[in-house]
Amino acid sequence: MSDRLPKGLSFKAATGQWQAQYNGLRVTYNTARYGDIAEGLARRALERMLAGNFDQVADDLLLKYSWRMDDAAKQLGLSLGQLRQWILTGTVNGKEIRSPKRDVQGVDRISGYELMMAQERLRLE
Repeated sequence: MSDRLPKGLSFKAATGQWQAQYNGLRVTYNTARYGDIAEGLARRALERMLAGNFDQVADDLLLKYSWRMDDAAKQLGLSLGQLRQWILTGTVNGKEIRSPKRDVQGVDRISGYELMMAQERLRLE
C-alpha cells in the first residue's frame, strides 16, 4: 500500500476493503476475496471511472467469469504455449512479470480478476 492514495481511492484497514469512488460511482474490493489484487482492481476501477468508461455490471461479470486457458491466452494476446510457460516460469516475452494464478474452481481455467490484472501487468511492461 502506498503512503499517499490518489483522490477517490481509499483503504479501510479494519475491514480490508479497497474502495474507488468518483462522480456518484462507488465500487469496493475486499482483500479477503481478492487478496493482494484488491488494490489493483480498485485502482483500475478508478482509472476507468475517471476516463468515463466504467461499467460496474460488465466488470462484475468479468470478475466472476472463469476463463478457459485458450480464451484467456487470446485475451492476453499470447499463444496458449506462451501463457502456460508464463504460469510455470513467471517470464513472458523475456520479462519477469507476475503471472496469473489458475482458478481453483476449474480445471485449466483462469479467474476473471486474475485475467484482468494480468492484462494490466502486461500493458504496463
